[in-house]
Amino acid sequence: MFLILEMAQLTLYSFRVKRRSDYSLKSAELASYKLEYFKSLPFESPELNESFKTESLQGDATLEIYHREWGVQNVSLNMKKIEIECFCENCPQKKTQLVLILSKELGF
Repeated sequence: MFLILEMAQLTLYSFRVKRRSDYSLKSAELASYKLEYFKSLPFESPELNESFKTESLQGDATLEIYHREWGVQNVSLNMKKIEIECFCENCPQKKTQLVLILSKELGF
């Protein structure tokens, strides 16, 4: 009986760890998708004007809600800094944060 209880507890723990890693992976994917979108825009694009925005997204084939926040900051006349943060509503401590620096002179 003791072994059965230990196996059940170990199984439940492994499911929790997998779910948290799934949250982290999906957060990284959503942040990366937005980052790639910003990279594809011309430097003078209105979407790259200095701002802070947030949006809520529903995960694929799940009911989890993810929050994605990003801010665009003009570092200099020819440089912009974009910070993206994404996390699952069920696990807000598992945040993914990405930073992109765009240079008009370098073209990326």
